[in-house]
Amino acid sequence: MSYDTHKTWLYKLEGRDIHLYQYIDGVATDTLAGYKIALPGEYYGNQLIYPNEDITNGLRFEYTALIEPFVDEAWEDLTAIASGTDISFSTTVLTGAGTNDGFALGDRIRIIGSASNDGDYTSTNEDNNTLTFPSATFTAETAGESITVYQIPDEDTTPDETNHVNLNRMLSLAVVDFIKSQLADIQGDIQKKEYYIKEFWKKVGDNESNKRKISVTFPISPFAVK
Repeated sequence: MSYDTHKTWLYKLEGRDIHLYQYIDGVATDTLAGYKIALPGEYYGNQLIYPNEDITNGLRFEYTALIEPFVDEAWEDLTAIASGTDISFSTTVLTGAGTNDGFALGDRIRIIGSASNDGDYTSTNEDNNTLTFPSATFTAETAGESITVYQIPDEDTTPDETNHVNLNRMLSLAVVDFIKSQLADIQGDIQKKEYYIKEFWKKVGDNESNKRKISVTFPISPFAVK
């Protein structure tokens, strides 16, 4: 079994294909009766070889996809949310206290925290603490998990000046600064370009820091020195 796979396994992108290699710093080996053995007459030294074993669920791909770039509402204008441990699922119905507070027919809904039903759905009815999703096929779940249900904006495939970029307000302002920096670059105004690109990264950093809710508490002594 391989060890330190984050150091000894490497990849190379070739178009739409990923080539996977294993780094070894000794002789080529093979597995016989569960034991690693050195192959006689093989090259000794640092080299890349094709992996000679299978590791179940050994790869995880993380990437950014351009999904729903424009939406019809700003994120800050969406206030419908329900959260708690009393939310349950049947085939097409979500039930729980508060799940009809602020939600409306046709709302785009995102579910997080469930055991099997996380995802985005479109509701067709809200009534008596229930939301109905006829196009969904939920896995039945009893209440108990800490589940959050909240509204998300709808995508607009033919955007105009009334639509919104699918970002929060801080990142939307960052995009404006980035565009201004590129326009200044085209015009040859390096000083203005550097100013706007600095503002861009500042807003990106502020957006990341806003995600961290950290509080520090400590006892106050009458004899404490600060």
